[in-house]
Amino acid sequence: MNILELLERDDKWYLGGGDSLIFTPLFPQWLHIPGLCDEAHFYNIPIKPLYTISFLSKDGKELKPKLFDTKWNPSKLIRRFTLANDLTLIEIDVMLPNDTLSTTLNFKGKNQEIDVILWTAQANNQNEKTLSFSKENNGILFNREVKLRKKYPFNFSLFLGMEHSSYSINLSDYTSNQPKFEYTPFYEKFAGKLPDEIHNKGINPDGLLYIGLHQHLKVTENTEAKIFLSVAKTSDQVKKKFNEAVNIKNPIKESEKKWQEFFNSVPHFECSDKFIEKYYWYRWFGLRLFMMKNSYSYPCVCEGPAYFRMPISYSAQCHMLETRWMDNSKIAEGSFLNFMENQEENGSYPGNLYPLDIDIKSFYHADFGTAIMEIYKVHPDINFLQKAYPSLVKYAEFFDKERDPEHSYLYDVIDQMETGQEFMTRYTSVDKKADLQMESGGIKLKGVDATCYQYGIRKALSFIAEKLEKESESKKWIEEAAKIKEAVLKYMWDENEEMFFDVNPENWKRSNIKAAVCFYPYMSDIADESHLDGMKKHLFNKDEFWTSYPVPSTALNEPLSSSFGEWKEKRMNCPWNGRTWPMTNSHIAEALVNVASKYNENLKEKAGWFIKRTIEMMFLNGDLKYPNTYEHYNPHSGKPCLYRGVNDYQHSWIVDLIIKYICGIQPQLDGSLIIDPLLLGLKYLKIDNVSIKGHIFKVEIENDKIQVYVDGVLENKSRIGESIKL
Repeated sequence: MNILELLERDDKWYLGGGDSLIFTPLFPQWLHIPGLCDEAHFYNIPIKPLYTISFLSKDGKELKPKLFDTKWNPSKLIRRFTLANDLTLIEIDVMLPNDTLSTTLNFKGKNQEIDVILWTAQANNQNEKTLSFSKENNGILFNREVKLRKKYPFNFSLFLGMEHSSYSINLSDYTSNQPKFEYTPFYEKFAGKLPDEIHNKGINPDGLLYIGLHQHLKVTENTEAKIFLSVAKTSDQVKKKFNEAVNIKNPIKESEKKWQEFFNSVPHFECSDKFIEKYYWYRWFGLRLFMMKNSYSYPCVCEGPAYFRMPISYSAQCHMLETRWMDNSKIAEGSFLNFMENQEENGSYPGNLYPLDIDIKSFYHADFGTAIMEIYKVHPDINFLQKAYPSLVKYAEFFDKERDPEHSYLYDVIDQMETGQEFMTRYTSVDKKADLQMESGGIKLKGVDATCYQYGIRKALSFIAEKLEKESESKKWIEEAAKIKEAVLKYMWDENEEMFFDVNPENWKRSNIKAAVCFYPYMSDIADESHLDGMKKHLFNKDEFWTSYPVPSTALNEPLSSSFGEWKEKRMNCPWNGRTWPMTNSHIAEALVNVASKYNENLKEKAGWFIKRTIEMMFLNGDLKYPNTYEHYNPHSGKPCLYRGVNDYQHSWIVDLIIKYICGIQPQLDGSLIIDPLLLGLKYLKIDNVSIKGHIFKVEIENDKIQVYVDGVLENKSRIGESIKL
């Protein structure tokens, strides 16, 4: 199976797989023009415009390109343009591993002479001293400064270059900064070559600095030109990166190679359901797209494109679960260790790890404890546990001190943002103005999700303490977990409604707002068989949660619930009052499989359908060609929030669900391995190269027959419904 070919499509443009630099403009405007003029991001800092490529005929007239098709796969973006009746341009763009964009131009047509002008127009402001530059032998080096949150300066360097014979740098008063050659000074100044001048003084330096490089080409069947744009924090670093890129013989093959190497580092998966098969690989593409291997102290995954291009604690727990299935644990562990390194004095973890500190602190609730244990099941590393334990202890103590002053063992949510779930009646039930509170301290709510996360952390601390031979501490944490469970059952469970609810600490009354987080106790042993009827009563109720594309984040019959993402008659970017979120669905899938395995085998069919349906939802209009991962979807039609523009959003753990429950590979804390796939009616399934505790596992399923191989040797056979324990 060629994964790059499998993921090939005609509508995508994202380029990544380097490190800090990525090309993922949310709403690109200029993909129909040669070059990459739309914005890239260095960390989460937008850089725009990038560069435009213009072409002139032998007599100096511009050759107007017309885009006639596009082809994309994770390693490259290919666009074909007609430049004239007898000349075709094939542009291939890739992101190299060292934060360098590379564009290769291939020409097809009869022999002729043309001129290529690579150019950009960079805004300059004398008061902010935002731009400086220098002409180098192989291009232009320019240094930029941006202000983050209008306070902190962030400096970086760019090197734009190609083989060239003339150049021009011209300062212009501000005008429309569009990738149109006729707007540039070069439109009038070009006379067979650019004038080799630097005119950047003027009466003041404010305006657009036009930077142009010219190359004369004699086009034959094999004519090729290469362009590179490198980005780094310093001039020395960017020069080094640029020179490395220039010396790569074939940038396209290099990009393909790096992507193939990555796909080879994860379990190989095939199955008869092509939606599941394709989505598995598409998800791994998204994870590598947003990986940062060298930008932070530890390698990690960022949450998404643009302003989400940073480690975020709410999604880091997801990345830990998914990347643990790689052939080593560096990314999975690093996704936690970066937060540990930046832990606040009070014990909390920052919500966002920005490229540098900023004036606004952020925080999200997350269950790092369970994620750490899940990593340990696959890659048991006692050194990682030793690093994580004292930090996780501080985190738990922070919650005891600052989020449970009543010592109730229920934990406070104090603003709508910190759950990662804004605009819900959960919050307005305790404060009518909660939806206006965008900073910490606005509300006070004992949250089901916050409390369940803390339960997971206490259970993890008990396990880790035992592994570290801290017996008294292990006992302490298991006792705390028991008290949390007792408090949830006493205060959050409503016997009449048969549902768990948030609690208002002002009067200790349950909110009675039905939200998807109300099912989170079913993920663990907090809920038991006595609560099963309540889960079925509400989760499978078509008037509440069991929609065509379940589950809406807030029940359909709650006040202010909207499947269209409207909150108080306004469509919101991040509405949690009735949209279906893959993040929530990941939790609900865990809850369903947990109760099905323990209390009701018949629910496994629903669990399998639910995971499969979630995957099917993430294909545009149900078309196998177009997988996606948007933030949220309509629970009736499955339509994604295209208006947000935020695709490939790593805010769930679909790979983990596929491997654990569709393939059935479930490592246990006691060192054993259970193989117990859900019955989905698949004709065949194969997963290979699964690295667990130093051994390689393979599972093959044909109809209902299962075969399990360990290190290439057939270890056991069974049938779906009859689990295997190794």
